[in-house]
Amino acid sequence: MKWTRLTMGLLALPFLFACRQQAGSFDENSIVLSLGIISDTHIGNGYGSEAKFKEVLTQLEEASQGNLAGVLVVGDLINVASEKQMADFKRIYEEVLDPAAVPMVYTIGNHDMNPQYRWTGESVAQHKVFHTILGEEYFKTDLDPVMRDSLECRHCVIGNCHILCLTPEHSSPITYAPAVLDWLEARLKEITEKDPDRYVLLLTHPMIYGTCYGSVLQDTYTRMGDYWSTKELSEILSRYPQVITFGGHLHFPLNDPRSIWQGSFTAVGTASTSYMAIDNGNYEDMATVTVMKGAGNFSQGLLLQFDKKGNARLTRMDFFNKATIGEAWELGAPRADGSHLRRYNHETLRARNTPPTLSSAQFQDGKLCFAAGKDDEFVHHYRITLIKDGEPVVTKKILADFYKVPLPSQMKESYELPLDGLEEGEYTASIVALDSWDAQSEPLICSFHVDK
Repeated sequence: MKWTRLTMGLLALPFLFACRQQAGSFDENSIVLSLGIISDTHIGNGYGSEAKFKEVLTQLEEASQGNLAGVLVVGDLINVASEKQMADFKRIYEEVLDPAAVPMVYTIGNHDMNPQYRWTGESVAQHKVFHTILGEEYFKTDLDPVMRDSLECRHCVIGNCHILCLTPEHSSPITYAPAVLDWLEARLKEITEKDPDRYVLLLTHPMIYGTCYGSVLQDTYTRMGDYWSTKELSEILSRYPQVITFGGHLHFPLNDPRSIWQGSFTAVGTASTSYMAIDNGNYEDMATVTVMKGAGNFSQGLLLQFDKKGNARLTRMDFFNKATIGEAWELGAPRADGSHLRRYNHETLRARNTPPTLSSAQFQDGKLCFAAGKDDEFVHHYRITLIKDGEPVVTKKILADFYKVPLPSQMKESYELPLDGLEEGEYTASIVALDSWDAQSEPLICSFHVDK
């Protein structure tokens, strides 16, 4: 559903951006800090990213009811090594927000001033131009300018929230300089010893391996292997349950429940405000192995809010549809017994999950048509196997449209798969629905005859 600016501003804003209260402790009447968290704005990439970025900032300001304290950008601010693109990023930001009043904190992505889209030993030098273009106004929240200038590591404070930013030194695998790891350990130790009951935010463009949706993706397409996530930070982070990490790089949709993860710390994906990508699942109607057709009809991010007791709420924002995605994620303030890390533990969620169900299918006009599956969350994709003479002859996968709409109730009611070029004979189609936790429905069987 599209909302006009007038409707958003005057009528629908409380509904549009309010979160239905979960059985948690977040107090929406005592919000003390609101931060926008976005990534992969990719200014200059041809997906209308400039207009989207402006809309994102406008919606974040409205969602916070004019109390936005800062915007955190988790890398890939621009698309290629271009001073003009960075100048455009700054111009757009200042068309909506005053950086002196609403500071912007960023970490470095692989696209940011690197022609090879990789982190190297030259990354810090390449990114110096960001400092020149943005100016000192953008760095007034920094507490450690020496590390920022030498290794692109940042320690910023907005309100009473500590924000750490890390830049890798190498890609495939993604690694960090030893001095960066030492600095991270020291900063986390210092911050959490002083205030053990408050969250610390960590921004680094690649995902933390084995955490949220996409973090185990292997880049077989470009043969770059461990290009999307890093294994280097997990040991350090596991000692600090106060940490919430935010990773970008993948552009995976926030609709998926796996986009938040809790183990010994919390990890969250940030999607992209520019365009979407997905796992390499051999789905139909893809433009590349991980980017679907129509990927530009997408723009997502997060509004992070803290109440006066240190509880956090993450509102998943669908900027493209001017709506919020499902229920907000609520995180209780850090506790010594680790109980604040249980709600979004993937093993717990998987154990509670129930498999999808399918109801009806038919073959008509050369197409296999079937009703959308039902699930306690939503169906992620469908696997269709055609069997002839007792042998599988074709297997196809259809990605469900969960990423196109804010709520599962708005998903398509049916799907169809063209089956051109089949030889004459009797066929059986076996349709299986799978959810985000890989739970499978019972196969739905549809038999049909093809004439020539």
